[in-house]
Amino acid sequence: MSGRPSAERVIGAVSTVAYLTNQYPAPSHSFIRREIRALESLGWAVRRFSHRRVCAPLVDIADQDEAQLTCVLLDSSPQIFLAAFWHWLRTGPWRTLRTLAYGFAHARTGDRRWRAHLGYFGLACVLSRRLQQLGFPHLHVHFGTNASDVACLCRQLCGLTYSMTWHGPHEFDEPNRLNLADKIAGASFVVLVSDAGHETTRTRYRESAAKLKTIRCGLDTSWFALPTTAIPRAARLVCVARLDDQKNPLLLIDAAALLVARGQRFVLTMAGDGALRAHVERRIAEHQLEACVTVAGWCTQQEVIRHLQESRALVLSSHDEGLPVAVMESFAVGRVAIAPNVGAVHELVETGVTGWLVAAQDPTALADAMQACLNASPEYLQGLAANAKQRVQAHRIEVAAAMLAEAFLRVSSA
Repeated sequence: MSGRPSAERVIGAVSTVAYLTNQYPAPSHSFIRREIRALESLGWAVRRFSHRRVCAPLVDIADQDEAQLTCVLLDSSPQIFLAAFWHWLRTGPWRTLRTLAYGFAHARTGDRRWRAHLGYFGLACVLSRRLQQLGFPHLHVHFGTNASDVACLCRQLCGLTYSMTWHGPHEFDEPNRLNLADKIAGASFVVLVSDAGHETTRTRYRESAAKLKTIRCGLDTSWFALPTTAIPRAARLVCVARLDDQKNPLLLIDAAALLVARGQRFVLTMAGDGALRAHVERRIAEHQLEACVTVAGWCTQQEVIRHLQESRALVLSSHDEGLPVAVMESFAVGRVAIAPNVGAVHELVETGVTGWLVAAQDPTALADAMQACLNASPEYLQGLAANAKQRVQAHRIEVAAAMLAEAFLRVSSA
């Protein structure tokens, strides 16, 4: 797609699109919620579907509202699954059986993939039936993982069109296990949220290069309307991230321990939760960091903003990333970021310009950057923050939604 479509070109488009994710809404998927709501502001009816309910508590009222609007497929009764299967078997027996066989042909033995496929097939039957009742709207999927498996099966089952947004790192780390080549082949188009992701995908799938579009995820207008606040002199940092393997929070605790060993005084707030929370709290206790490191759990958007405003910088320790929305939020608040050079982080964070870009998997490098930030003058940080605010201007969700809306319209008119 060339150029940026204006909102006026797609505003008022009376069209329906369906969105599918594995779990929605989720505290860490605010970027999907913003995208959906931006599409709705352009006049689109967006039908939300999710495989399952998220286990994490929904502390933000916006996510609570989204939960009320989302159809959770696994909440369907066994009778609904059987009725959906029977409907497709009756209306297209050979096509239905071919769809079922397709997954078994691609399932790897010995790792329960065949059981997963059987579940995906059941979800595809129910989702396809519901979308048929809606008039077969185009289906858009976030991530190249199991939700895109279901979308691929829906296309084979009933001819539904679908597209995907890939964020990374999973799509780039495990392309063969995720069967991405087939998913691209069946998709109308594939969105990449970063230049790095686009280049990696284009290189791997040259035959499908024409299907690839770069549409950056972003923030809504409320973030850009935030007043600029002074950089605090207090030695405070904040990490806004899930507590899971990808975000690598234990490395951040190790970096904090190095700072304490150097005699650096600071306070670090970890805003997030996840599977590694108990491990994080244990590591904090092992290093005797209770006085300076706090795990705040899931936070609302207003709480995240407050934590950022009270801190000198956002700090991340991920071992891999796509294009981290937490960094965009930090920039919009007027705070720099300290983050590892993984994924597309370098498209946002630049040492001496918008923060500190450090070597991945290196607690010493991370501690060095944290210490430099803690000891920098507020005036120096304010200058970097001004650059950061300017850089995040390219990540407005209204622009992304307009580009998506035009892509959806092109599919429907093809």
